[in-house]
Amino acid sequence: MINKRFSKLGILTLCTVFALTGINTVEQLLSLNGKEAGYSNRVLAQTSDESLNRRVYQKASPAVVTVKTETGHGSGFVISQDGLIITNAHVIKPPPRLQPKNEAEAEYARTYNPAEFPQVVTVVFTDGRKFSADVMGFGKGGLDLAVLKIHGQKNLHTLPLATPGSAKVGDRVFALGTPLDAKFEGTFTQGNITRIDPSDGEIQHNAVIMGGNSGGPLLNSQGQVIGVNTSGIGELNTGMNFSIPVSQVQSFIVAARKKDVSPVSTLFTRTQEPSIRTITLNGQVINGSLTKGDRTLEDGSFADGYQFQGKKGQQVVIEMTSQKINPVLSLFQVVESTEGQQLLKIAENDDRGAGDFNAQITMALPADGVFFIIANSLDRGEIGDYSLRANSQP
Repeated sequence: MINKRFSKLGILTLCTVFALTGINTVEQLLSLNGKEAGYSNRVLAQTSDESLNRRVYQKASPAVVTVKTETGHGSGFVISQDGLIITNAHVIKPPPRLQPKNEAEAEYARTYNPAEFPQVVTVVFTDGRKFSADVMGFGKGGLDLAVLKIHGQKNLHTLPLATPGSAKVGDRVFALGTPLDAKFEGTFTQGNITRIDPSDGEIQHNAVIMGGNSGGPLLNSQGQVIGVNTSGIGELNTGMNFSIPVSQVQSFIVAARKKDVSPVSTLFTRTQEPSIRTITLNGQVINGSLTKGDRTLEDGSFADGYQFQGKKGQQVVIEMTSQKINPVLSLFQVVESTEGQQLLKIAENDDRGAGDFNAQITMALPADGVFFIIANSLDRGEIGDYSLRANSQP
């Protein structure tokens, strides 16, 4: 969700899509030599991909909405022709942070009351239609879902739900919603499933989502809902994004139809957001551990995140050592652009040197600002303890 009081949002620049000219006749295809045929196959594959993307978007977009409250906005989608809409609970009632970052957030945490939320919100369709929607209830037990109801409608476009358990790692997925600002409604991105949590089915994927995408659908290639987008790692999109699986969504819808939902949000803290520890450049040793419950990078390795404040020209040494895993360190700079904040990788290391598999980054920081460390392993699925130390040299 985009919250006007607390928002610090990141943007990843989307790639430009270039149009390619296809092969129009069988004769043209058969007349190509091997090199040209290889090119034509890529053209046809690109054309096929574009066609799939358009089909999914055209099928899904009429059923996706922007959910507006007095303090911000999120996304949602219609599940019944008479106006039932699914979104995230935190879109309607944002919970306080575990660690408030400023006085406004601290005050919100002190006075937080889950029973105080808007009873009516505004939903906006991609064609510009606006409706008032009643907040009908929330997920129980901390489930980050809410159900809304538009009244007086009978023929709204809806999104079908996929079969629970049908989503697999590697599947192509599509995200649709309203990131950052309401003017970006109907933003469509794609990626792949990178991990499915074996304990609760939570879907991890790399389709770009940002604040405001919360509550929007994660779709498969048939335009079916396989999840509800909830969050990305930290406040900057690093390709690690998470969705509530359709199995939980389906159960919630059944409960909502029976009016067996919570009257208030059961989210009391933002436990869904992976923690990113703040460290200081004083040489203090931090003991960490990569486990199967950690967030996973696209290469299948588990990862922890750290951040620190640095100065331009400051010489830093970051070390990661372990007897259990082969450590890898990556250092990112948080940079400002006309489009907002972005993560720029400025250094990476997986070995100190020949025969030493511990990782070390030594460099002069390029600017003042916030820097982000990813600590992971070289090999997929490695788990074990490690030590991390960051120091500033004169």
